[in-house]
Amino acid sequence: MLRRGVLSQGGLLLVGFCVLAVAVPAENLTGTWMGLIPSQRRDIELKIVQNGAALSGKLYREGASSPIIEGKVDERGEVEFVVETREQAGNQVNIVVYRFEGVVCEGGIDLTRELTAARDAVSGAAVPVRRWNDTPEQDRRRRFQSFTLERLF
Repeated sequence: MLRRGVLSQGGLLLVGFCVLAVAVPAENLTGTWMGLIPSQRRDIELKIVQNGAALSGKLYREGASSPIIEGKVDERGEVEFVVETREQAGNQVNIVVYRFEGVVCEGGIDLTRELTAARDAVSGAAVPVRRWNDTPEQDRRRRFQSFTLERLF
């Protein structure tokens, strides 16, 4: 079956098309996965643990790790999870929330990462994720990144 994933809020297409089996994905997603976020020229590494439909694990980036929360995979191979991580923004450290959504396909996992929320790590004050002067296209390019993860082991 040919499947094309679409984000509900942004209307963005996930990376390419994937060929999926109708039943539960043939392989367990437990393992170490790596990819490259092209727009940022940054590697992204995830250690995923699958227990039935539940996903947990960690996101590794720049020497730090952040837990995967609210993770799940369904029988169609659709994957969703959330990661809360610390990021430096000038002199300020923020807690940033990313929502990952994608699909398991032959050779990997096609994902789209959405920046959904941010707050100051010290005060807890909300930090806007949308910039007032961004056009809708600029906002999408900045807050949504699509990439493919490949299993390392």
